[in-house]
Amino acid sequence: MHRTKLINDTDNVYSTPKEVGIPMIVITFCSIVISSIVLIVLLKTKKGNFFKWKVIDRFSGYTVICDILFYLSQTAYGTHDWLERFLNIEISKLECTIYGVFIMEFQLSQVILNTTTAIYAFNLVMRSRNMPLGKWDAYLLCPAFGIPLVLLTIAAFFDQFERNPVSCLLKEERGFLTSHFLQIGLLFLVSLVLITALYIIIMIYIIRQTTAMNASFGQQSAVNARRLALKLSLYVLIHVIQFGAGVVEAVWIAIEEPPIGVRYATVFIGATGGMMNGAVYLRVYKN
Repeated sequence: MHRTKLINDTDNVYSTPKEVGIPMIVITFCSIVISSIVLIVLLKTKKGNFFKWKVIDRFSGYTVICDILFYLSQTAYGTHDWLERFLNIEISKLECTIYGVFIMEFQLSQVILNTTTAIYAFNLVMRSRNMPLGKWDAYLLCPAFGIPLVLLTIAAFFDQFERNPVSCLLKEERGFLTSHFLQIGLLFLVSLVLITALYIIIMIYIIRQTTAMNASFGQQSAVNARRLALKLSLYVLIHVIQFGAGVVEAVWIAIEEPPIGVRYATVFIGATGGMMNGAVYLRVYKN
């Protein structure tokens, strides 16, 4: 069986116990199913050219596609990890790098998309301005998908991916100026702080002014202002839950080797993101 070392030089067999691995795969699969349902609902209810849809609907489409691709990557790794134990199909260095690039690409892209959505909403509500997204939303998509892809490709070229007890990600090193912490912990932390701050300002403004949202986010009367604020708070809560665990784990790794339970909890929480995002979107759509 494939063996490697943790960065504290203790031997570790990187094979997730079936009591943990199977539930992870099931939860991830459920997130894929729910995200797919959201995508189908979007495609069936929105008519015409995709780029003529409301901005919030396009953002939702991009996010749900990121969710699906991210969870497919996780499921592929989890299945390979499970087969490794029974069929001795070892995860090679190249395969680990491929898994790592795909998993992190769609994870980081989602962080950028969520942050951009918050900034767009802030400009829309507070300044009554639409941010220019360019033709085919190029100003949004190129940074959201291009920046992570370039960074991860460079990391892969310099052999910066390795297997940890639960996944294949960037090499883990101690310290807060490492590639692992800067690209995972710090990015997640900045997005959490920025998104939370912007949405709190938006919610306070909506509640105090009881103004209607722009057509991009759906017309809301003053009577529904508090309901809209609640919906925004749900998106913030999901982002905090989904990526907050990653911040805690990254900080822990920067200091010392985290307990295996922390790693498992981070994966479980991340795996539920698709279900939470889907539930909130379907609730908002229903209302």
